[in-house]
Amino acid sequence: MRSWAVAGPRFAVAAATLLLLLGSPAYAQGQAPGQPEAPPRATARVRLVVASEPGESSVFVRYGDKPEGRFLGRTPAGGVPLELDVEAGPAEVVVVKDGFVCKVEPLELRSGSSARLEVRLTPDVHVPRDLVLKGLPSFVKDPAQGEELYVALLAHVVRSYVEEKDPRRLVDGSVDVLVGILNAVRSRELLLRRELPADARRRYYPDELDLSGYAPLALTRSPADAQGRSTWSLAAGGVAVEGTTDGDLDSHLAVLQKAWAFVKHQWDARKVLSDAVITSCLVEGLIDGLDDKHTHFLSPTDVEEMSEETAGAFGGVGLVVGLEDGVLTVKAPMDGSPAARAGIKKGDVIVSIDGQATERMKLQDAVKAMRGEVDSPVELVMARGEKRMTLTVVRARVALKTVASRLLPGDIGLVRITSFMHEGLHDEVQAALEQMKAKGMKALVIDLRNNPGGLLEEAYTVADLFVPADGVVVSTRSRIGAPRVLRATSGQKWTLPIAVLVDATSASASEILAGVLRDHRLATLVGQKTFGKGSVQRVLPLDPYGCALALTVATYHLPNGATPHKVGVTPDVLVELPEDQTGVLLDTAVYGDSQEKDAQLEAASALLRERLAVSRPR
Repeated sequence: MRSWAVAGPRFAVAAATLLLLLGSPAYAQGQAPGQPEAPPRATARVRLVVASEPGESSVFVRYGDKPEGRFLGRTPAGGVPLELDVEAGPAEVVVVKDGFVCKVEPLELRSGSSARLEVRLTPDVHVPRDLVLKGLPSFVKDPAQGEELYVALLAHVVRSYVEEKDPRRLVDGSVDVLVGILNAVRSRELLLRRELPADARRRYYPDELDLSGYAPLALTRSPADAQGRSTWSLAAGGVAVEGTTDGDLDSHLAVLQKAWAFVKHQWDARKVLSDAVITSCLVEGLIDGLDDKHTHFLSPTDVEEMSEETAGAFGGVGLVVGLEDGVLTVKAPMDGSPAARAGIKKGDVIVSIDGQATERMKLQDAVKAMRGEVDSPVELVMARGEKRMTLTVVRARVALKTVASRLLPGDIGLVRITSFMHEGLHDEVQAALEQMKAKGMKALVIDLRNNPGGLLEEAYTVADLFVPADGVVVSTRSRIGAPRVLRATSGQKWTLPIAVLVDATSASASEILAGVLRDHRLATLVGQKTFGKGSVQRVLPLDPYGCALALTVATYHLPNGATPHKVGVTPDVLVELPEDQTGVLLDTAVYGDSQEKDAQLEAASALLRERLAVSRPR
């Protein structure tokens, strides 16, 4: 179920107990008590022990005034402590659980001493970390605009959502979520102020809303009577607002209006909540009521990013990055990009971006920080082993690369498609196939692993390169109207042995292409069961606010009539990929070649070699 509670960390309460033991450096170095401490050596080490309950918390250390933190490791599960040797000196040990900084402990790590930090986490507060509140663009200026936007969203859902929903329940759910989010943020602020030092709060949570002095909100509703009437009350401290609802939608919308006014004018004494924040909470509640993780509200920033991805280019430095043990790491620099010209290499760690440390930064936020206007500079602090480099990189227009190809031994072509979001994908795949054919390609592997999908039209046009004329490619079924059937066009088709690589992250358009080729007996699927997204989203602009709604309006069905929605597509040949290989292989598949062994690709290649051997004249 898609819920604001689920989006937040499971353990959001900071350390309930703290035990810190500093060993005597005199005894540790073999000195008698009272003797002066020997001066620390440059390579002096300290034994650090960190235990957390529950385990699997990330541990970082930060020395002196350095803005960057260094990842030390994760505490094991089952209460087993993480033990390691670290450099001596003034430091800060930071413990992070599920992306939430739960303890920041200043330590004087003296040469030869030992330190032990114990953190106990309790799961009694959930926070919507993915819902941006402070610093949110003011896409609505007042409650009237907010209500107008909300009603427009509700109308789209009632009219076009793939399943029929009761709008009254959706409105009631929106008010419930508004209250829940505000109470959760209020609780977290209280915890942050108790558990984290003031400078740590400012450093790690500069964009938090401060609701710590506010009374908790309490929303109650009575059961509906035989006529559908119900009473409700929203209270905070000694102040309350109340009313009744009946079977009419307008009476439920009146609850929303009154709750909005109560929160804004009576509860929010310091005026820290904008109308955009309240609107976002209510919209989050509306979408939550659909129980559909594929329907999303798109803010103006989200709309702009989607336009960039669809266009296939953006202003940036040209780095493929990922998180390795919580550390922002370069997977590959794009050929000819500003990052490549600056000498950044695969495996380099990005310590900070324009002075902002990356140790707790979300991956999407790091990517956003490195993007920007063409010809604008960005300062990157990089780490390569023990070496630190400060680079000023000038952003340029970077073209997204969604297709990569090469010829494998045995005249087997490999085409990797990373996304179906880019318009014109059909032409790129066609060009790659023609180039490999000119080099002698006799069979083909299509790699759709780690491909989350994209545009239905792009999946259709790529499938149309292979499916015989008039063959069914895909059909869509909505709540209203007749099913839509897309058939292959006439023209020359590629006819050669094909294997398609899929895994648990192959979704949506990837599942369409893989399923279509198998249903027409044009390809064998190799790898792991796919994600299972068989729904179609339509992006509905919400003018004049610059927002949009990506709404699930239909399900898609493969030529055999089945939909992979919530069930996925099971390959013909199951081949597991070791967990430690997945990210390494697939992150570098487009922008660089991995030297790792790829069991799935080897299985697909072996299958095609056997088919080529059988088909050769003897």
